[in-house]
Amino acid sequence: MAKWIFQVSLRSHKSFASMQQERADGREIVIAGAGLAGLAVALGLHRKGLRSLVLESSPTPRTSGFAFITWTNAFRALDALGVGDKMRSQHQQIQRLSVMSSATGEIVQELDLRVEGKRGPHEARCVSRTALLLALEEELPRGTIRYSSKIVSIEEHGNDKILHLSDGSTLRAKVLIGCDGINSVVARWLGLAKPSDSGRTATRGRAKYPDGHGFEPRLLLLVGQGFRAGMLPCNNTDVYWFFTWSPSPDGKDVDKSAAAMKQFVLTKLRSTNVPPQVLEAVERSEMNDVLAAPLRFRSPLSLPFASISKGNVCVAGDALHPTTPDLAQGACTALEDAVVLARCLGEALLLRTGDGAAEERRVEAALRRYADARRWRSAQLTGASYAVGFVQQSDHPAVGFLRDKLLSGVLAKTLLMMPDYDCGTLSSSATPMEGSNVEGIVIAGAGLAGLATALGLHRKGVRSLVLESSETLRASGFAFTTWTNAFRALDALGVGDKIREHHVLYERLVAFSASTGEPAAKVSLKMQGKSGPHEIRSVKRNFLLETLENELPEGTIRFSSKIVSIEEEGNVKLLHLADGSTIRAKVLIGCDGVNSVVAKWLGLPKPILSGRSATRGLAEYPAGHGFGPEILQFIGQGFRSGVLPCSDTSVYWNYTWYPSPDDGDAEESVAKMRSYVLAKLTAAKIPVEALDVIERSEMSDVVSSPLRFRSPLALVRGSISRGNVCVAGDAFHPTTPELGQGGCAALEDGVVLARCLSEAFLADGAEHDPGYEAVTAALEKYAEERRWRGIRLITAAYVVGFIQQSNNPVIKFLREKFLSGLLAKTMITMADYDCGKL
Repeated sequence: MAKWIFQVSLRSHKSFASMQQERADGREIVIAGAGLAGLAVALGLHRKGLRSLVLESSPTPRTSGFAFITWTNAFRALDALGVGDKMRSQHQQIQRLSVMSSATGEIVQELDLRVEGKRGPHEARCVSRTALLLALEEELPRGTIRYSSKIVSIEEHGNDKILHLSDGSTLRAKVLIGCDGINSVVARWLGLAKPSDSGRTATRGRAKYPDGHGFEPRLLLLVGQGFRAGMLPCNNTDVYWFFTWSPSPDGKDVDKSAAAMKQFVLTKLRSTNVPPQVLEAVERSEMNDVLAAPLRFRSPLSLPFASISKGNVCVAGDALHPTTPDLAQGACTALEDAVVLARCLGEALLLRTGDGAAEERRVEAALRRYADARRWRSAQLTGASYAVGFVQQSDHPAVGFLRDKLLSGVLAKTLLMMPDYDCGTLSSSATPMEGSNVEGIVIAGAGLAGLATALGLHRKGVRSLVLESSETLRASGFAFTTWTNAFRALDALGVGDKIREHHVLYERLVAFSASTGEPAAKVSLKMQGKSGPHEIRSVKRNFLLETLENELPEGTIRFSSKIVSIEEEGNVKLLHLADGSTIRAKVLIGCDGVNSVVAKWLGLPKPILSGRSATRGLAEYPAGHGFGPEILQFIGQGFRSGVLPCSDTSVYWNYTWYPSPDDGDAEESVAKMRSYVLAKLTAAKIPVEALDVIERSEMSDVVSSPLRFRSPLALVRGSISRGNVCVAGDAFHPTTPELGQGGCAALEDGVVLARCLSEAFLADGAEHDPGYEAVTAALEKYAEERRWRGIRLITAAYVVGFIQQSNNPVIKFLREKFLSGLLAKTMITMADYDCGKL
C-alpha cells in the first residue's frame, strides 16, 4: 500500500522536481489552513495514524475572535479527538441562558443549559480560541504545520494536485482539504459560490479581571433595538462579549478602528436598558482585544447541490459553511467536520487492498461520503442561524412584539436543539469484512519491544501504530547491558552502528566476592562465539528509544493512549482507550510491559514476585570517570551489585537484594534508598570507586522496584498468541535481571515478529491485507520460535540470581570456589544467539 505519510521538511522549500522524486517514498495529505477545522482534521488523521501537512498563510497561529461558545456537539467532537477534558479543565461550564430584551431590560426567557439531550446532558463553555488551537497543535507531530505558506493557485497533474504557493514554491498533494476560511482558494477551485454579505457586522471583545470577575456562569443574551449582544465568562478572569448590528448602507455610521468601534458599542448599549456589568466588560477591554468584521454566510440554498468534494479535494469549516454567529455553531460545526472527514479518509487509506488506482477510487468515495454527511447539516445550521439572528436583532415593532411575547422561548431552545448532535467517533461503524478496519497493526507500548517491532515492520514497508500510555518515551532503568544477541537484532533493524559509537565496548567481566573483596572470576568478553566475536556494551535506554523513534515515520507513536480493555468484533479487536476513544485493530501486539493488558486478555498468568528488589542508578562524570572497559560485579552477602560504564562520562549501577522487615522504610523515598544501598555496600568489601558511583547519582537518576518474572512453566503451554493477537518483550517473558537479557530478548522479539508478520503482509511482493488466517499463522510461527527462548532465559536468570545473591554458607562456598566462572560464562552463552535478519 502507498504510505500516506508526508515527508516534506517544514523548514525548507523544495523544488517541484525534488517533490516528484520524493513521491516515491510517500503520498501527501495537504490541509490548507491551520484554523480550528484544519488542525482538528490533522489531529483526527493523526489519531488514525495518518500524517498530513497543514499549510497556514499567516506567520503565526490565527486567534481572531478571542473565544467562542463550545456547545455539546463540539465537546463530543473534541472528546473524539482526545482533547475534550483538557478544554474542560481550563474553562467554566455555562449553566444558564438568560435572554433579555434590550428595550425593557427584562428577562424574557431563562433556560437551564445542563438539561438532558438525546445523548446525555448538555454542555456549554466559552473556550479561548488560542487555548484550543494550542491544544490541537500540541497533540500533532512536530513539523505538521508550515506557516507563511499561502496557496495562490491549484492545478491538476493526473490525479494529484499541484499547489502553487505565494513564496514561489510548489507542492504535490494526493489529497487536498480546504480549511482556508471564508475566502477559501480551495472552495473557489471546487466552484462553490462566494459567501453572501448578511448586511450585519459583529464586534467581539475580551475583558480581563486579574482579581476575578465574580460573574455567575451564565450566557446573558441581549436582543432587539437593532442589535444582538451577549456576555459570558470563559474562566475566573476572562469575560467574552459580542455585539452585532446592521450598519447603514453607506457604512459611515461608525469608524472601523478598534477605539471607535468600542465607543460605538458603548454608545449603543448605554441608550438601552442593559445591565451595568455588560458596559463594564466592554469598557475594560483593551484596544488589542476588540475586533470587528462584516458577517457573511454561504446561502443554505446553494449547499444541497454544491461541490463540497470533487475527486480527491474537499472543504471543511468556514470554507464549507460560513455562517452568522447567532447559533454560535461555526466553530462547533468545524470540529464536527474534522471528525467525520478523518473517519471517512481513514476508512479509505487504512484499507490495505488493491493497487494505486483502487486507492484513488476509495479516497474519492470517502470524500463523497463525507460531503453527503455534512451537506444537509451545514445547510440546516446556516439557514437556522440566519433566521435566528434576523428575529433576535430586528427593531421592527411587529417582529419585536412576536419575539418578546411569543418567540423568545423557541429561539432559546433552538440554541440547544442544534448542538444536540453527535458526529460520532473516529472509529468506523462498518464491519471488518467490508474493509473498514481503522488500523492494520496496532502495537501496545512504546518500549524496546514495541519500537523494535514497529521499526522492523517499517523496514519491510509495513505500517503500524504504536499506542503508548505515558506522555513521552519511558526511559526507566536508565541503561541496560546490551549483549551480542541484542546487537545482532539492532543491526537487523539498521541502528546497531548508531548505538556502538556512543557506548563503551567491554573487554572483560570481573566478579568480586562481597565478603572478601577479592576477584572470584575474570572472564574475557573478547572471545569468539558461534557467529562471530562477542560484543557487550551498557546502553542508555533513552538513547536507544530515541534512536528507534527517530527511524520511524512521524505519527507512528500515539502518546497518552492507554488501552483499558479489549473486545472482539468478528476478527477485529476493539481497543478501548483511557480517553474514551476506540480503535479497531486487525493485528494487536502487546508490548505493554509486565502489567500487560494484552497478556491478561490472552490468559497468561500474572508475573510472580521473586522476593527480591532492584535499585538502579546513573552517575555522570563530566571530566571522565576513569573506569576501564569492564563489567564489575559484586556478589554474596545477600545482595548482587554491578558497576558498568556506559560512555566516557556515564556509569550505570545496579543493586538487587532480598527486602526484609528490618530494612524499614528504605523504599519509601529515593534518598533513603540510595543511603540504604550505600550502607549495605560500605559494610561489605566494595571498592571505594564503586561507592563513589552511587554517591554521585542524582536523586532523579535513582529508581527502585520489586523484581517479578513469569513462571517458565506458564509459558510451556501459555497463549503467547491467539488469532490476531500476540505479546512480546516484558509482556511475554518478564525476567529477573541477572543475565542482563530482558531488553536484549525484547529486541530479538521485535525482529522475529516483524519478519513473520511482514511475510504475511508482503506475500505477493507488495503490501496487502493478508486476511485473518494468514495473520494467525504468522503469529503462531513467531510464538513457537520464541517460546523456548523465553523459557530458557527466565529459568537461567532465576537460577543465576539465586546462586549469586545467596548468603547460604554452602552455596556461598560453591559459588566462590567453583561456580563463579561458570555463572559468568552462562551469561556469555545465553547471549551467543542470532535472531536472524528481517
